[in-house]
Amino acid sequence: MSIAKTLLMVATGLVFATGVAAQTVIKIGHDQPEHSTHHQAVLKWKQAVETRSKGAYKVEAFPAMTLGSGVQMVEQVQAGAIQAVAVPSAWIAPIVPDVQVLDLPFLFPSREVLYKVVDGPVGVEILKPLNKANLQGIAFWESGFKQFTGNFPIRQPKDYEGHKIRTMPAPVIMEQFKAFGASPVAIDFKELYNALQQKVVDGQENPIATIALMRFFEVQKYLTLSDHGFIAYIFMMNKAFLDGQPADMREILVDEARAAGRFQRDIIAKSEAGHLETFRKAGVEIIELSPEQRAMFQKASGRVYDWYAEKKGVATLNLIREAVKSVTMK
Repeated sequence: MSIAKTLLMVATGLVFATGVAAQTVIKIGHDQPEHSTHHQAVLKWKQAVETRSKGAYKVEAFPAMTLGSGVQMVEQVQAGAIQAVAVPSAWIAPIVPDVQVLDLPFLFPSREVLYKVVDGPVGVEILKPLNKANLQGIAFWESGFKQFTGNFPIRQPKDYEGHKIRTMPAPVIMEQFKAFGASPVAIDFKELYNALQQKVVDGQENPIATIALMRFFEVQKYLTLSDHGFIAYIFMMNKAFLDGQPADMREILVDEARAAGRFQRDIIAKSEAGHLETFRKAGVEIIELSPEQRAMFQKASGRVYDWYAEKKGVATLNLIREAVKSVTMK
């Protein structure tokens, strides 16, 4: 084989195993640290894919934004520079705006309802727009329900007035905080701790496990248990790459991504009670919203739904709402 042909195969993701059979390299990136549940799930996927494929695939995992920001990693998967990524829907929104429907506040009443909705036909519809960007959505992972944190107490929307709040770059999330009276500021995730510490922003939103993992509780005085929104991670691959795999290999890649997602969901949910105790011991005041206070936030969020409907229509949103209603009535 010529040197030129060998170099071409390496560049397109093929290396030689034992000098005989070609081995396909799959690079996967994500935005969480090595000790996160997300990285545990990626490693579980890696092991399962390499084992079930009998070495046909070699998976290389890149945690903690080592390949770039969330948006940059999505762009790399889109271009085929890397083959897979697991990132929040909000990082995908700048490229495929339709997925930000998942970031609407107070859309899902519980984890159980959400899983039943996104793991079914509605989930398939949510992921369809990715195909136009050469992306194939495969599975929904998670970080959990978001909570409010701040260096000020948060009990009702007007508490946000005059405060700068960090958000991800999804427009729907920025609109959410505008509706509450805050000034949203998009800051890279890996810069968030310093931004909070230096009071560049006054607060942020993230799930309990993320607040613990990134130690945001060290630089925030208050945490409000709001469960106002869900951070859905989407595991996706370059569509052309996945479509080009043999059917049996494609099945392995997809099945194991979904299995890894179920594994990750389980361990992240079980960790939350312990994290809350850690926050209390660190001196964080934990605020639980009364039904009346929660209703205030839901009412304020109506403006966000109006904004979304005007920009994107209500077709997918209505599918989700009907599915939620169907699941909760059973």
